[in-house]
Amino acid sequence: MRIQNKIALIFTALSAGIIWALSVFVYFFASESISASFFHRLEVRSDIVGHAALQENKSLTSIYYDIKERHLGSLPYEKHRILPDPPDEATKKRLSLPSSFFEASKNEIPVRFFNHDTSYVVLRVARDNKRLMVVSSALDTYGMQEMGNLKNLLLIGFFIAMIFVFTFGKLFSNEIFKPIRRIIRNVKGINAHNLHQRLVVEPTDDDVEALSRTFNDMLDRLEVTFEMQNNFVSNASHEFRTPLTVVSGEAELGMSMPGLPESVKESFLNIYKEVEKLEHLTNSMLSLAQTGFDGKKEQWEGVRIDELILSVKEATDRIIPDNHVVIDFDNLPDDEGKLVVNGNLALLKAAFSNIVLNSCKYSDNKPVRIKISADAKYVIVEITDQGIGIPDREIGQIFVPFFRASNTGRYKGYGIGLPLTNNIIRMHQGKVEVHSRVQEGTRFITYLPYRYSHHS
Repeated sequence: MRIQNKIALIFTALSAGIIWALSVFVYFFASESISASFFHRLEVRSDIVGHAALQENKSLTSIYYDIKERHLGSLPYEKHRILPDPPDEATKKRLSLPSSFFEASKNEIPVRFFNHDTSYVVLRVARDNKRLMVVSSALDTYGMQEMGNLKNLLLIGFFIAMIFVFTFGKLFSNEIFKPIRRIIRNVKGINAHNLHQRLVVEPTDDDVEALSRTFNDMLDRLEVTFEMQNNFVSNASHEFRTPLTVVSGEAELGMSMPGLPESVKESFLNIYKEVEKLEHLTNSMLSLAQTGFDGKKEQWEGVRIDELILSVKEATDRIIPDNHVVIDFDNLPDDEGKLVVNGNLALLKAAFSNIVLNSCKYSDNKPVRIKISADAKYVIVEITDQGIGIPDREIGQIFVPFFRASNTGRYKGYGIGLPLTNNIIRMHQGKVEVHSRVQEGTRFITYLPYRYSHHS
């Protein structure tokens, strides 16, 4: 998940928690306020009914009820029960109210009780040594309706608020990450072709400015290092090859001189062979060094992988005429565009030739199978042999320059071919996977992004 989406979601979650807590707070206190107001209204009616019941003069009793009806009105499902004080056990059982309800009312303070949506009030009334207990009940339909409306309003408001919070959170995170995205775009555009390019540093005095300056400092160090390596490779290319060519020529001249003892000719031959090995090693090392950084000299173009593999097979036929390399075209994609990669033909040919020649060499020229396929992003080339394999503990080191597996002692090599191949594939934004079992064989799987995937 992208960071800006994560920030928007976290912002929304925090806001949801705060708004939900506020909604619960509002709902709870509104409920308490409505309930307290209804109980108070019920207590007033209960008090009037109690005092009316204590009046001996019936005309006064009717006045109490008349005041209640005219000025207070009746509550929904309002009931009043006049009980002796204290009530007997039979009366308590008939009302089906808990005994604690009556016990709490002994202190002459109205006791409120809520049960199954019905509000109850127990009130003690006394006059001229006469005492009685009034048990009043009513249903607050208006209050329940108000609370239902409030609950719906809070829920709808909560979800509407979440939509706005998430939308504004996205806009907020998008605005905050604009400088970061600009840095990402600029960094993606910097490679070996334009190491001199730098990020634009805006004087914002924040972490983005510090990040930009850090990238630029790193690029300064990389450019100096690459320039030093470039100079070394250019100079070494000339300085190494010239004396080796001279030594090789002198050895050839020495072998062609008549009248030399066989021991001397053999010495010249050994010198010639070792110089040839040294030339090959030097050229391989220079190629390895150049693929690490030098992107200026190569020409990049559209390369069809199936045609490239055919040219690799032709080159292998010239070097190892009796090879058993077979190309499997059965899994080629229907879309030919998925076979075209953006790259350098010579380098890619060298990379795949190294793998194929190694497969032939380390399998003692047993069958080697090359399969070409593609997925949603990459063109895939699998090269499988039936050779000596690579020990599990050593697979992770095969791309280290000059490393050779412990079971390759009887085969000639310098440990440069696979590192060179890996560098070339990585230059083309690809990757190499290796699966191997000792004495069963090795499978190299290369992934190269096809050409128009860069623009998709």
